[in-house]
Amino acid sequence: MSAKPTFEIPAPAYAPRETLLIIDAPEALALVAQLENPPEVVVSLFPQLDAALLDRVRPDCIALPLLDPRLDVAQALQRLAELGYRGRICVLTAPLPDHAMVEAELRALAPGVTVHLIECPAPG
Repeated sequence: MSAKPTFEIPAPAYAPRETLLIIDAPEALALVAQLENPPEVVVSLFPQLDAALLDRVRPDCIALPLLDPRLDVAQALQRLAELGYRGRICVLTAPLPDHAMVEAELRALAPGVTVHLIECPAPG
C-alpha cells in the first residue's frame, strides 16, 4: 500500500504555518502545491545544509529524495542527526515494491527523528 503524499498536519487556526525545508527534492514542490494549507517553503542544496541554515529556517519538516545523484540520503540523515535536528523528515521516492522495509531502514538510520517515506507518482 502506497503512502499518500502529504506534508500537512492539522493545526489549530491560531497556529503559525509550518516551514518545510526542501533539500535537492524539486518534486516536493508539486506535492506542496496540492495542499489545502501549504507550509512555508525554503529550497536548498545538500552542500548548504549546516547549523546556520537550520537555525535560520527552523524547519518543522525536511524533504529529501531517496535516490538522487547529488545526495546520499544516508549521509543527509547522518548530517541532520549531527546537527541535532529532531523534526520530521519526509523522504520522497518513486513507488517501491517494499515500502515498509525501506521506511524501516531509513528510520534505523535516523533514531530519534520521525521519518516518513512518501511515494510520488511517476512523472508523465
